Amino acid sequence: MALVEKPVMRKATIVAAAVIVTLLVADFVRAEASRIVNGSFEDDGWIKDVMVKDPNGWQVNTTGDRFRGYVDSDWPTDGSYNLTLYADFWKLFDAGDTATVSQELNLTDVNEIIFDLKLDTSAFTPWDPGTCSAVVLIDDDVVWDSNDLGADVRGEYPGQMYPVSNKYRDGQPHTLSLGIRVNVSEQLWDRYITHWDFVEYTLYCGGGGLLQGDFNRDCYVDMTDLIEVADSWLGQVQPHDRFNLSRTDDTEGYGSINFLDFAVYANQWMNGAAELALLADKWLTDVDLQDSSNLFHEDDVQPRGIVNFPDVAILANNWLGSSYVEIEPPPHEPVVEP
Repeated sequence: MALVEKPVMRKATIVAAAVIVTLLVADFVRAEASRIVNGSFEDDGWIKDVMVKDPNGWQVNTTGDRFRGYVDSDWPTDGSYNLTLYADFWKLFDAGDTATVSQELNLTDVNEIIFDLKLDTSAFTPWDPGTCSAVVLIDDDVVWDSNDLGADVRGEYPGQMYPVSNKYRDGQPHTLSLGIRVNVSEQLWDRYITHWDFVEYTLYCGGGGLLQGDFNRDCYVDMTDLIEVADSWLGQVQPHDRFNLSRTDDTEGYGSINFLDFAVYANQWMNGAAELALLADKWLTDVDLQDSSNLFHEDDVQPRGIVNFPDVAILANNWLGSSYVEIEPPPHEPVVEP
């Protein structure tokens, strides 16, 4: 076993104490969501061909000349313009061919993505979901698919919603894409048309955004979040794991839940406690056995004790509790008339 030099141990002691003090004195830091740019496609006015000119804020991605698109006033639900993307008829497609418009967003505080959609065909034939789909993607993942809407999915669908998955709320940019996908390898005999408008999102906590460490997403960082993260403490997780708040120590494709993550979590703590501040001052130091911070005694070495995680465990077990017991008043004696 390698020996640990005392100066290194002293440094670890200072770091541990600093992390706990952070619990009490740090500012609240929020990871704000990115704004959707030109979500109603109003910025440019009419665009004849989005394959030639991208709508402001969006990047068009497609394969060959089998898809077309434009910005016009075919079906505006917000403002005067909307985006139209379609798979053209008489074109030979491969299954999975897709056309999208995309932009990067930070989804950390985003509750759900909402949008208005209309599906149509040019010859008024049914929209066969086995042939074509309107899709919403985040990065390369299809997170919403019009095939879930029914057999013939022609029609107007205002206020469609995708509840954002936790794995995309990691403080990193992600690519939101709206598009149309052909599901068969064959020639299309009708034009499949998607109209998109009013692409927006809703935020958690009334628009204030989520604090890092609010794992249960109830708009508070408190003991319920600490209970959740405890199950992953010092465990190896995927880098995008919701408990892996600090990624500076991530290596070889996995993260580790440790003090670096706890420091990020502690920075959001919403409750101060003088007792915890006193405990932090004595963290990993020798104290008298009867010291008020020495809550756990099984590791005490006579005549000294040590304040460490077992002591915090006892403190946490009673966190936000109360020893106050209301004493019921004695019953009144009945009044006897003379």
